[in-house]
Amino acid sequence: MRLLVVGAGGHAKVVVDAAAESGWELAGVIGQPGDPVEVLGVEVYSEPPNDIDGFIIAVGDNRIRARMFDQYVALGFQPVNVVHPRAVVAPNAVLGAGTFIAAGAVINPDARIGANVILNTGCTVDHDCNVAAHAHVGPGANLCGNVHVGEGALLGVGCCAIGGTHIGQWSVIGAGAAVVDDLPESSVCVGVPARAIRATERSA
Repeated sequence: MRLLVVGAGGHAKVVVDAAAESGWELAGVIGQPGDPVEVLGVEVYSEPPNDIDGFIIAVGDNRIRARMFDQYVALGFQPVNVVHPRAVVAPNAVLGAGTFIAAGAVINPDARIGANVILNTGCTVDHDCNVAAHAHVGPGANLCGNVHVGEGALLGVGCCAIGGTHIGQWSVIGAGAAVVDDLPESSVCVGVPARAIRATERSA
């Protein structure tokens, strides 16, 4: 199975490594002008090579990743999941297409993960959580049971959320924040306990 990784930055290194460890044949990496000529020995192209079985978007910015995901789906490419072999995923967890799960992540029973999600290194997503499409749960972040993460939300490194809380779509939760109450959409939220301090800025 030949995999195309879209994106040639730092996060792409993690995805390429996980894909190789989990048995994918890397068909190439898609980059932009100024990107390196290879990522961990995999050639970087400006256009997709032939004979691709699936793609995954390896871009950390959630809005850019969402836009690129839609573009590649519209072109007829098939999104696929990359799960590092040292991640733990419950058999009845549901994973949306194009999701990446890094080493050390733990996804517990009845968790529901949307399309094009990043579950980064060492994060935990406990039972009955719902992580919507295009979200990113950062390294070492911990979600207790039945947490709802809205579409496109970014949970920073080492943050946590108590059971039953809701995090609004396209919000950003700062590093080390503690989510103990529901948080609004499109907001930057920081602190212990986490509170909204300003609206998010849309990326290009």
